[in-house]
Amino acid sequence: MSRDTIKKLLTLGVALGAFSLLVWLAVQSIQENLRISQADIGISTDLSYKEKRAASASRHSAVRIISMSVDGGALSSMSGTYLTAMGHYYVLTVMHGIAGPCELTKVLVEETYYGCVKYITVDRIHDYAIMEVEKIYSRTPVSIILDTPSLRPSMTNKISVLSNVYYTGFPNTMGPFTIRGHIMGSDAFGSKNLYILSYAWMGASGSGVFNEDSKLIGYVIALDVGKTEYGVQVLENVVMVGRSSNIDWSPLFKDFYE
Repeated sequence: MSRDTIKKLLTLGVALGAFSLLVWLAVQSIQENLRISQADIGISTDLSYKEKRAASASRHSAVRIISMSVDGGALSSMSGTYLTAMGHYYVLTVMHGIAGPCELTKVLVEETYYGCVKYITVDRIHDYAIMEVEKIYSRTPVSIILDTPSLRPSMTNKISVLSNVYYTGFPNTMGPFTIRGHIMGSDAFGSKNLYILSYAWMGASGSGVFNEDSKLIGYVIALDVGKTEYGVQVLENVVMVGRSSNIDWSPLFKDFYE
């Protein structure tokens, strides 16, 4: 085979490869648009594509969690985010909402209860809990590998003051309600919590917070509380958000590395 023929075949192969890539990207885009349009008919059509995609990611990963103490004296209801990694499924929520053992903690989705398989992490410092759960077919899990900034450092520059964020939760056992806000700032040195101008109520704690790139940047912890001349007051529109970059995901990948 002559050199010219080989060169032509290589050129043709590169062209076909590029064409295949373009076709694949087009198909992915169409599928994403169909997923959003079919699954979120109720979302405002006035939103931009990025806003609609972020709201969709928030709504389709949101779950409600109910946890009860062994003696039945404590019962809590909170929000959470459905996640996946390495073929397993998890829920991220707040530690302060865990009232009892795994077997007395359930995930509620559209009037169906799903069991807690086991607690993976209960972190008191950053106030989060990760539990392994049964697969939930009516929810779309967030990919821990692809959609969390702790494993993708380049995403940290997408968390900036006045950037829009979205979360979906179950305040006062109602919902799912999807709420929009924007980042106001962070703790000293930006190491622990974010603060967003938005709204939250009891039961919304644990809701996953997404930026406009549909990435999970944190989880709702609480409303801010401050002392004034009139006593302790709740700042109802200042929401404290734990950074997902502070979550230790390594226990979820333990079996993979061993």
